[in-house]
Amino acid sequence: MSSRNRSPRFARARTVLALLLAVVAVALFASAHRAEPREIVETLREGDPFSSSAQATQAGEWLDSGPTRIDPQELAGLDVAEQDRSADDYDREDGFGQAWLDVDGNGCDTRSDILARDLAEFTYKSGSTCKIADGTLNDPYTGTVIDGDLSEHVQIDHVVSLADAWYSGASDWDAERRERFANDPENLVAVDAATNMSKSDDSISEWYPRWDSPSQKAECRYGAQYVHVLDTYELSVTSDDYLHLKRLEIDCRSLEEG
Repeated sequence: MSSRNRSPRFARARTVLALLLAVVAVALFASAHRAEPREIVETLREGDPFSSSAQATQAGEWLDSGPTRIDPQELAGLDVAEQDRSADDYDREDGFGQAWLDVDGNGCDTRSDILARDLAEFTYKSGSTCKIADGTLNDPYTGTVIDGDLSEHVQIDHVVSLADAWYSGASDWDAERRERFANDPENLVAVDAATNMSKSDDSISEWYPRWDSPSQKAECRYGAQYVHVLDTYELSVTSDDYLHLKRLEIDCRSLEEG
């Protein structure tokens, strides 16, 4: 079971113990150094793994874990090129290998890793330290909370879809690089299953008009990650995608600066 799922009784006991230790430490330290007690307490609280700020960090939810402004240098460096999809030669398994491998060697497949990263809280299946039985997702694509058994209601989305990547340059990669791309956490996010299926293989300019996003922050976070992945893997964009991303880059400046 994740440390985020400890019982309320255990959490209260831990908090009381932490406060008692803090009082003792404040008394000893203040006596020796004549420091400001409030400053010492704040320092101890920041270092306590059960403090509210630490819990927020542990949750690691995707929407709050990265930039909400498109990097202008990354955007400017993208190659703008039209894509010929007429050949229709993309096949997910042939192109990018079997879904959800253990590419980092931690004993858990990629889906399990992403769920553990993006869920606000979760419990593992009995006897497993990888497979998640249920949990809570604050879905960044819809703004809704998905709770309970996630097997049918949550999927892992590729921010830059595999088909989009294929026609943007991945068709020229070797199998190992494509497999790595398909399992790269930088390009993955846990989301509402129905929304993920609606997004399908679309690029950002194709999906955006249909996306009923919950906030400007969600749009900007998605756009920033989309550009970052393209830049990292040296993938191209169509002119429509580039124009859309440029407008989004301008619109998102105020959000980041504010």
